[in-house]
Amino acid sequence: MTDRFASAIELASIIVIGLCVLLFGWVLLQNVAHFGPYAAVMLVVLGTLQVIALRRNVMARGPMATVRATRDVAFVAAIVLALAEVLTRQRWAIGATIAAVEFAIVLELFARLAPAPPAA
Repeated sequence: MTDRFASAIELASIIVIGLCVLLFGWVLLQNVAHFGPYAAVMLVVLGTLQVIALRRNVMARGPMATVRATRDVAFVAAIVLALAEVLTRQRWAIGATIAAVEFAIVLELFARLAPAPPAA
């Protein structure tokens, strides 16, 4: 019972995060952009960690490995787009970043809600 409760809490948290990004992501991104070089360094570190996770998920085998790897690619794209906003202050990068993050969150929801594949 507690495992299902924990899964429900995680699922609800992901949905809330997705809604917050959708509604307030542009404000957060613009505030982060005020810190220019510091934000860029942190985004590069975050991007490096995400690429490591991407590599791990590409190497993993299993039915959901491709969905998780695709999610990681979407997060890497969001980080690159956030870097474009932080370094060059391009307005188009704000919407593109939010779209990439939302796509990654939807993939995470699909991965969590997908039924378990039958054992081979």
